[in-house]
Amino acid sequence: MREWLDDNSPVDGEDLQRHDKWLCMMWPRLHLLKELLADDGAIFISIDDNEQHRLRLMMDEIFGPPEFVTNVAWQKKYSPQNDARWFSDNHDFVVCYAKSKDKWRPIPLPRTVEQNARYANPDHDPRGPWKPSGLDVKSYQPDYDFPITVPSGRVVNPPVGRCWRCSRQRFEELVADNRIWFGRDGNNVPSVKRFLSEVKQGVTPLTIWPYKEVGHTQSATQELNRIGIRFDNPKPHTLIKRVLQIAAGPDAIVLDSFAGSGTTAHAVLALNKEDGGNRRFILVECEDYADTITAERVRRVICGVPEAKEDALREGLGGSFTYCTLGDPIDPDEMLAGEKLPEFDQLAAHLLYTASGCSAPQPIRQPADDAPFYSDEQTDYYLRYRPDADWLRGNEAMLGWDFAEAIAKRERSAVVFAAGKQMSQRDLTQRRITFCQLPFELYRTR
Repeated sequence: MREWLDDNSPVDGEDLQRHDKWLCMMWPRLHLLKELLADDGAIFISIDDNEQHRLRLMMDEIFGPPEFVTNVAWQKKYSPQNDARWFSDNHDFVVCYAKSKDKWRPIPLPRTVEQNARYANPDHDPRGPWKPSGLDVKSYQPDYDFPITVPSGRVVNPPVGRCWRCSRQRFEELVADNRIWFGRDGNNVPSVKRFLSEVKQGVTPLTIWPYKEVGHTQSATQELNRIGIRFDNPKPHTLIKRVLQIAAGPDAIVLDSFAGSGTTAHAVLALNKEDGGNRRFILVECEDYADTITAERVRRVICGVPEAKEDALREGLGGSFTYCTLGDPIDPDEMLAGEKLPEFDQLAAHLLYTASGCSAPQPIRQPADDAPFYSDEQTDYYLRYRPDADWLRGNEAMLGWDFAEAIAKRERSAVVFAAGKQMSQRDLTQRRITFCQLPFELYRTR
């Protein structure tokens, strides 16, 4: 990715191939993101009008048109641009595709204080707050068209061409259950009481996100300034938090492959603090500000920002993360050609992750006296290696009896990476040793 950008930048408005270059950059990354996506996962992409239609075509090609979920309009500015030449550009898009729409469903959003405030309890019903809902409907049925005498003695009928939503018998049952409201003086047209305790305890997400709900670009810049970070065109963390509320359950893993200023990590930590979730994040950023801006923002929001408006951010959102950089690639073709063998720390880190799925907490140093290069609670990891092709073809690179006996004295499980072994698997098993062959390319004879 970094190599491609170096060869094809800058991509700007004066470049007649800018759209082709943007698509060429995005195509392989979106294919990879689809592979990484959980079967019941979804991908959300923030995009403006310049490339939105091209993105949709590319996503249809990669994910398939049936997996398109929605195209959200985000109100990114709170005031009009009066100096705009044609229209004031006040929105961007958030495009959503699912890995499989049959398996993915959006998580209902929490009800807001404003939504709950619409419910009251003027008659002190023991079932709690409620709000009235009209009793008449437009799907006319003759059996549901009948006169109702309200408590004041007035007789009411449904509007012309409409009928009541229930039969006379059902209406009497609702009255008996105190689910019909005739007004404080008993003279109103009857309405049905909808109790807050009985309504759906979540709200279906809408496709228009106002800035009052999810923030705008100016609030995002102000937020970063209070954190002490400078970054062009940041997204508000409340926008990404809305995405997480819809798509990331309490134990979700969230991947952002264009991490920018680290907004996604901020949003994950904030939502975890808010609802007690255990969401984890993976941020990928190939620009040179990955440490000084992206990771630094995460460090500060974890520890606390004294100038922040929110109490939680002032105190610190808590959590932790590991900052990693890519080392030099291990290229099998260069190994085969005898051009370059990886250093001990490179190969050890690669093999450790391949074998155990874990990363060493600190740079690996080549140990002395055949000690393990890494140990966890249960297992020691050994590597018999030097970046020397002739040494790798000799007996020293093998797992032999003396080395195996020395390992066995530690009375721990062990994983040994070596060019070969001079003993049987049965003998190794008795000593709780697992042997792993070094990649053949390392010591192959040209």
